Amino acid sequence: MSSLNPAHTPTCRIGGKRTLQRLRRQAGFRSAKDFAEALGIPSSTYARYERAGDGADCGIPLPAAWQIADRLGCSIDLVVGREDIDAPEPEGIQPRYDALSADGRALVDSYLAYVELGERAARSQGRR
Repeated sequence: MSSLNPAHTPTCRIGGKRTLQRLRRQAGFRSAKDFAEALGIPSSTYARYERAGDGADCGIPLPAAWQIADRLGCSIDLVVGREDIDAPEPEGIQPRYDALSADGRALVDSYLAYVELGERAARSQGRR
């Protein structure tokens, strides 16, 4: 028997406007058609995703949900409405780092390597 029981999976339902529409607009896409074009999918397909319900029943195929989450820079849980869009942001740097794309993490890693190099140079010269 699987330990993943959907009946015990907590979900945060969002009232009002569909979360996906709100995420799209916050990402700078004014219309569903523009966002569908950016994703490379038919606009009618994406429009159906915005009209869908929340959670596992939303009908967004997993590959499409991942693609949308990656494009919006958010979690897949936000895309399908399982996570509250208005929930407070987690504190600390690690959750923010984890939410970045691979390119974003590489950029942060590069910057940290630069700062660490400067720190080592300062320590070797007796400065701090």
